[in-house]
Amino acid sequence: ILSSLLLDAWAKASPSVAPALVSTGLRNLGNTCYLNAQIECAFHIPKVRDTILSPPAPVSPKEEEDPISTSAESENEESDEEVIDLDEEKKDEEVKDVAKEVPVVESQGLLALRHVFQEMKHAIHSQEGPISPRVLTSTLGIPVLEQQDSQEFWKLLLPALKLPALTKLYTGTFDDYIVALDGSKREKRREEEFLDLSLDVSPDGKSSVLSSLQKMFGQPELLSVAEGVGWRPEKGADKVDAHKGSQIHTKGLPSILQLHLKRFNYDWNRDVMEKLNDPVIFPLELDMSDVLADECSSEESINKPAPENVLYDLQSIIIHMGEFGVGHYYAYVRPNVNSDAWYRFNDDIVTPVSFDEVIADATGGPVKVCEVVPKQRGLFGRIKRIFESPSFGYGGRSSNAYVLQYVKRSDIPELFYNQE
Repeated sequence: ILSSLLLDAWAKASPSVAPALVSTGLRNLGNTCYLNAQIECAFHIPKVRDTILSPPAPVSPKEEEDPISTSAESENEESDEEVIDLDEEKKDEEVKDVAKEVPVVESQGLLALRHVFQEMKHAIHSQEGPISPRVLTSTLGIPVLEQQDSQEFWKLLLPALKLPALTKLYTGTFDDYIVALDGSKREKRREEEFLDLSLDVSPDGKSSVLSSLQKMFGQPELLSVAEGVGWRPEKGADKVDAHKGSQIHTKGLPSILQLHLKRFNYDWNRDVMEKLNDPVIFPLELDMSDVLADECSSEESINKPAPENVLYDLQSIIIHMGEFGVGHYYAYVRPNVNSDAWYRFNDDIVTPVSFDEVIADATGGPVKVCEVVPKQRGLFGRIKRIFESPSFGYGGRSSNAYVLQYVKRSDIPELFYNQE
């Protein structure tokens, strides 16, 4: 019943778009909300779902070079009859190679996650209720009564699955660099891979995703000799003034971009960890043009629409509700990024929501109710809005976005190729 209701809601919200799979939810086994939230975000990207559900093809041994054949080609002394014999030998070897094909040994974690995805898919088509992720927690040895960090969990799980095709979707690269300022053009660069980017949250309530990204990949740090922190380009050389920073280029952008908002902060004055519930502005469409080193330096890109390979569309959000050490995770997901239909996945409770409701719950800080619900018309409505007190979203005062997941627009046809 739940599945049919969700599919009906989808059809009404977006009649021109083929219905996407909408999960019926996951049971919370104690404190596994952090796990459920990440799984829902991943499951609703068809490419991710199918990559996990599809067993890899068997691997053939690497073909070794045939020295006789190589010699024959270089010297060109063999007769036509001898060449035919060699071709027959090659065919025999190919048959042997096929016989030697062995299935890929998959990690236990991947097999367990595949089982969970299979159960989720079956529950949708059979109109059953939420399913349990216990096979995954048992296989990975996860203590279900212990709260974990949702961002750290996914960052550790991806490599543990040992599925390169999946990890590749989330993997991006940026360059760390140090450049001498003495005109010698001496520099040091190192490429770094990432599965997500962690962005600072300002306690003054003026943070935005774009400004944080520009800060991370924009103005470099000055290493000044006068201040005792100059850079020594090579052993024995004198220290010089230098710029130290990071740059990201278009080629380093991943298909799926996870942005982690660093809301947990150590307060040195009080000697405690605290959570920053302050607002962070994030866009539905993220334009990386002003962040990328190659786009920012290109004069041709000025006053021109951004290409789709630098644009990202918001696909899901993981919310943290509560304070440091005590809290709850749930997710907002858009199963089809070509539609405006959003769902809240709060463990086993799945609810269609508007994007205004998502913003109200995810931004952080108070919002006026009239900003997220239709305005009441007439004199009474105007009087009510004058005295309207700020309120909060679904999760209350301490609920806000913790992880934002975007998909690259140019890769959407590949990521959402199969809306079932």
